[in-house]
Amino acid sequence: MPSVRDKIVNYCRSKIGCKYSTIPSGGVEGLSYNCSFLSTCAYKAAGLSIPGWQGHQNGDGSQSDWVYRAGNWTTNPSELKPGDLVFFGERRTNTGHVGIVSRAGSTPYIIDSTPSRGVAERKLPIAAGFVGGGWPFADVPEDDTDTEGFPVNKTVTVQSDFLRVRDKPSTKTGKEVARYSEGDKVTIDAYVPGDDGYMWGHYIGRTSGKDRYIALGFMENAR
Repeated sequence: MPSVRDKIVNYCRSKIGCKYSTIPSGGVEGLSYNCSFLSTCAYKAAGLSIPGWQGHQNGDGSQSDWVYRAGNWTTNPSELKPGDLVFFGERRTNTGHVGIVSRAGSTPYIIDSTPSRGVAERKLPIAAGFVGGGWPFADVPEDDTDTEGFPVNKTVTVQSDFLRVRDKPSTKTGKEVARYSEGDKVTIDAYVPGDDGYMWGHYIGRTSGKDRYIALGFMENAR
């Protein structure tokens, strides 16, 4: 099953393309979002509640203040993980924008909502006033990147005999757990980019109840 971090990122990815909102409430869920409304809704989708404003009232219960008080504040981009909040401004106590980390790395990717682009994914713009970020709760969820992906509900038809099913989305580290034959149909619930150049389809095994992955093809044309 998707982890807490996965649920946050998957919610944000499902809203890419939505318009930026200027209304006082922060937006209309599913249609428009300002930056803090997007992060609030994404955490809500994962069963978590955070403040509705990102940092205009630091020290008075803002999203950035929660990260700092939880002891998880970092200014090192490589320490950020999917689902973490990232903030922009003059300094930690004077921020004006928030985004959500969608992919970890030396330069992470984030999803945020801005007036010029609406909800979109991009590399962390460090030069645009990045001041830090992290997880806003003292209890930090375990990493679980195996099920992180792009939500979908799609039935695919197996194109070749003996397609190997693995327990991880990788030909390098995934263990073979089953096989499908040509013409078999499988319903997947997410596309998952692998570390081997393949795009994988994720589903829950009917009898095992565990995560299962099938290779759909090379990443640039699998979808």
